[in-house]
Amino acid sequence: MPTPMTFRFVVAEQVLPAAVDRLREHGSVVELTDVSPAGLRAALQDADALVTKSRTHLTARVLEAAPHLKVVGRVSPACDYIDQHVIRERRIQVVYAPDSASRSLIEYTVALILAAHRRIPYFEKRLRAGEYASLRNMLCGGLSRTVVGLLGVNEVGEAVGRILCSGFGSRIIYHDPTGARPLSLEADEVDFDTLLKTSGILSLHLPQRPSTHRILNAERIAMLSPSCIVVNASRGTLIDTPALAEALKTGAIAGAAIDVFEHEPLPLQHPLRTAPNCILTPHMGTQTRDSEEAAFDVVEDVLRVLRGEAPRHPFVPDPDTPPTPAST
Repeated sequence: MPTPMTFRFVVAEQVLPAAVDRLREHGSVVELTDVSPAGLRAALQDADALVTKSRTHLTARVLEAAPHLKVVGRVSPACDYIDQHVIRERRIQVVYAPDSASRSLIEYTVALILAAHRRIPYFEKRLRAGEYASLRNMLCGGLSRTVVGLLGVNEVGEAVGRILCSGFGSRIIYHDPTGARPLSLEADEVDFDTLLKTSGILSLHLPQRPSTHRILNAERIAMLSPSCIVVNASRGTLIDTPALAEALKTGAIAGAAIDVFEHEPLPLQHPLRTAPNCILTPHMGTQTRDSEEAAFDVVEDVLRVLRGEAPRHPFVPDPDTPPTPAST
């Protein structure tokens, strides 16, 4: 009887323990707490497979230090922060969980919209400070009178629009520079300028690409209505956050609710931390038990690749994505 093959696994970020135990049945596992470039380079020297979540950066320099790497398992619905040029050239298979976090992210985005629109954190803070009667005289707008603009209509964006339209009576407009269109949402397609000028709530739902980097820049933020609330639980790179913080401080826009940032964790001195009318959360949109259980599916796909079988959820690199600089 042939001896079963054993493999060397590295697990970066905290992955469901039972899924890690499944890997241990097939080899040795190193659970990595230091996901800095240096930490990754040291850990991956002998690794056959890496299982990680959404925040580990696999740059060209990191992958250069992993000559035996055959497969990367991403417990995430997206494969950001991976040098697609390198994995394509070296034929490193990436597997992921495309449906793992959609429901969680839909819930969280709607929650952020409601909390920001009805100013729930503001009222809670003022009540704890001893106020009551003065707060009872303040009025908020209802969602039935609000135009919700979707910048991007992926699965999450479309579902958010559908909930706000059917559940609250909001009018939905959208613009998607990638060319996507909603499948089952009553919404009006508008040009980018109209989206910015008309939206009472602007919710972002775009992929991370060079073409979408800081797509909501200072110039476009200046086009938003003073009553607009910006909501982003999608990709941290979509917004020029210093410009957003400045717009909040000057009252150029009414508010924001942000769960993802270009640099995570959010730097202590970042101006968003002191910006008024701004809800900040630490990338919690997909942090549910349901999402975590997707780790089992990713681990099984990793094992399939190592056995020479086709994975169920392969990630296909974008051929137009440029390589990361060799120094990163």
